[in-house]
Amino acid sequence: MTVRLLTGAAVDAARAEAGPGVLDVYEAVQQGDAERAAQCVGKLDLVQRRVCIDLLKRLRSANRGVWTWDNRERLRALAVAGAGCQTGAAAASAWIAARDFTWAPAPDALLLDVLADRAPEWLADVAHRLAERPRSASISYELMAGLVRLSGCAAPTTEAYVHGWVFSHFHSRRVSLIDRLRSDPHLTGLVSAFFVTPEVGSYAQFTFPGEPGANTWPEALALLTRDGVLDRPTMVASCLARLLRGGRQMDERMFLRLLEELALTRAEQLARLADWAALAADASSPVAAHAQTVLGTLALDGGLSDERLADVTRALLFRTEKKLVRAQLVLLGKVLKARPAAAGVLLPAVAEAFGHADTDVQERALKLVGRYTVALDRMQLAELATAAELLTPGLRGEAAEILGQPIGEGDEIPYSYEEFLPPAPEWTPVSPAGATPAEVAEDVSVLLAGAPNDLVTFERALDGLMRQAARDRKALTDALRPVVEAQRWWEHMGSWIERQDSFHFLSSGIEIVVAAALGQLRMELLHQRVQHTSSGASAARGGPAAVRDARCWEAAHRIHSDPGPFLLATPTDSSGAIEAAVLVERLEEYTRRGARVGEMDFGQALLRVRFEGPPGIDGAAGAGAPSGPGSPAGDAQLSFLAARADALGTSHGTRLAEHLREGSLPAPSSHREHREVYRARTVLVDLGELPGLRERFDGPLARLGRPVTPTEPDHSPVTHYRHLLGVLPAQPELVAARLLHFMSGVACHNFAPQQGYLPALAEAPGPAGQAVHLSVAYGLAARRPQDRLEAVDALLVLAARGVLDAERLGADIAELSELTLIKPGRFADGVRAAAGTGAYATVWAILRTALPGLLAQESLPAKALGDFLEVGADCAERCGARAEIPELTERAGRPGTSRVQNQARRLHRALSG
Repeated sequence: MTVRLLTGAAVDAARAEAGPGVLDVYEAVQQGDAERAAQCVGKLDLVQRRVCIDLLKRLRSANRGVWTWDNRERLRALAVAGAGCQTGAAAASAWIAARDFTWAPAPDALLLDVLADRAPEWLADVAHRLAERPRSASISYELMAGLVRLSGCAAPTTEAYVHGWVFSHFHSRRVSLIDRLRSDPHLTGLVSAFFVTPEVGSYAQFTFPGEPGANTWPEALALLTRDGVLDRPTMVASCLARLLRGGRQMDERMFLRLLEELALTRAEQLARLADWAALAADASSPVAAHAQTVLGTLALDGGLSDERLADVTRALLFRTEKKLVRAQLVLLGKVLKARPAAAGVLLPAVAEAFGHADTDVQERALKLVGRYTVALDRMQLAELATAAELLTPGLRGEAAEILGQPIGEGDEIPYSYEEFLPPAPEWTPVSPAGATPAEVAEDVSVLLAGAPNDLVTFERALDGLMRQAARDRKALTDALRPVVEAQRWWEHMGSWIERQDSFHFLSSGIEIVVAAALGQLRMELLHQRVQHTSSGASAARGGPAAVRDARCWEAAHRIHSDPGPFLLATPTDSSGAIEAAVLVERLEEYTRRGARVGEMDFGQALLRVRFEGPPGIDGAAGAGAPSGPGSPAGDAQLSFLAARADALGTSHGTRLAEHLREGSLPAPSSHREHREVYRARTVLVDLGELPGLRERFDGPLARLGRPVTPTEPDHSPVTHYRHLLGVLPAQPELVAARLLHFMSGVACHNFAPQQGYLPALAEAPGPAGQAVHLSVAYGLAARRPQDRLEAVDALLVLAARGVLDAERLGADIAELSELTLIKPGRFADGVRAAAGTGAYATVWAILRTALPGLLAQESLPAKALGDFLEVGADCAERCGARAEIPELTERAGRPGTSRVQNQARRLHRALSG
């Protein structure tokens, strides 16, 4: 494709109006000759340029959006010619920066040549207008700098210009950076802007050719400051101001290096005490560490008053970085050794560390206080005793001895531990499907807008589509059409679905049913897909996902051919389960109406039957809901409901009666396997055959009962975890085992876990077996802290439901910690977060099993082991646990003062009482 020519009347009009000069420019553009176009523009007078720019604008408009490789030279010529023909600075800058020419930017040299005959004020205006555009406009710095040079104006200090100035020094490395900066006439203004321009420091850390000590930005700027080229007070003030504003650490690193290169004198440091204190309190760790070093030096040589040091100490000890906190305690020890009289001012500030999360920090602070209590009066000791209430229980007795005062009120009730767990999940009833087509369309729009995992909305929408299609198909299509036409995929919906087993891997599947309701799918296609999916032969997805897909295709087929009055499988509560009495009533209504029962719909309904009363719900089935199989009331109710189903005299009534009499499906057998997944050794779970499914069901429902092995590919999408859990609400192990390979990747390869999956897995009714516990264990080793918090939530929900096997989870943590690609320290962070919610006894029960294996691992990093022992000691002290762990006794008896040894002794003391 080439640039579209303006021919015929347009060219004749241009020739008649402006003569051959304008057409010469036009022909040069068509030939893609930018140099000739610039020469031709230079021969035009003001009137001809105005006529020519009209012709060029028409040419540009005719070719807007035509971006091909063949057009690049023509577009360059067009950009040059248009810039030269513009008479106003605003119009010229807009033309040069137009997105039309981003694909083929004009050469900077030609643009400068074609603009060189303009007035300096005009050139300066264009330069500053271009510089004010955002960096994303990608305006060439060489063009802006060239305009500044031609006009003789001051260099702009905008973000785009300063970034371009920094990058321009990377292009010419034959001359050292210091020499190029020294010869820059705009150096002072650009360096001032350098300190206030965002993210520029991230790109100024590279090394340049030149003599050592002058080949990086920090070194070069510091050298120019020492030579007097740059004003030193301004440089110091600007550097500190930039660090005080904060930002990305990569950006701050350059300015921190510059501050170090400036080598501030003691007088300059004393003049900025407020800045150092603010940096120590609030800056990032590297910057705060530098400020702490400066303040420490001043404190040791008497340049910092005790009161100021106490204020800085309170701010630093409030920080979470252990390195900074420990360094401050060491500094205070040195100051107090040199000036014991300062204890009355400094030790109350040390008490800030009594509430630190790290018990090692608490112990260090308490020992520091203990060395100088003789210099304190009664009021100060009482103040420290009050602060000591924040210490862990294991240190409070030592604090009472050191301070000579009881910790806490004398008449205080003795400490009685109480475990804090979240409330057990309560399933909420599912509201009926929309009563009008508009309400159903609203549910559909929620799913299409990005909530494919909303099981309740999906089931309401699916049921509502079936109901409204049976009542008034035209009214339903009228309500749905505006919803789907707002989607970008609407025009291609039919062809896409014809090529796929489902609309999209991340969709809920409702698109298939909507497309059928709108008449976008052929009857032959629907019949073919129903036969394919209901037979269980589809290989696109396996397990629960195949059941969900088969239901969608069946619903789409029925809406197109024979809509039913409603769906049997719509759950009665948010867990995905159906009350047995409700299902019997629905089947009775089908029989009264003589409606045809969908096989996938009925099979899914049977799988969702609840045989135990839901917690926290008065029963969607009404009075008389069974309290559980095996109980007299439950057995009687199930027998009564089975008799009602038998009385229908239909095959489906008979199947429902048999299902109610046989009761819930037992959990499958399981055993652990060490397998290679994504080239990493992991622990997975094999599930045996689920008894009863193959006998009671056909197609994909029967395939759910097949054994689950890690070697068998499974295409269940983790993005649909709510739907997967809703297929068999009482069997979370089936879903957990199928998705365990993905959770192993979360721990071993830093995959991003699916948000909400682990809490939903823990909330699912039914027993939590090996696969569920392993999933939680893998989640505790996720890379990001916020992802580990989801595993913590799942752990606490399992404990609240009373199905957490603490010993199993502890053994899982110990076993997974030995895997090469898993970082054990993340497990410690996860259990620490769980303990921080108040579940100390639950976490200790987990660690009680994990610690023997962890202590026996020679490859376990010392930091991770220290973290485990610290969390265990904290939990044992708070919940009053008592136990004898031989591995811990042996480790606590070893000599040494490392963190591991200190925490091992602390935990051993707590467990020994």
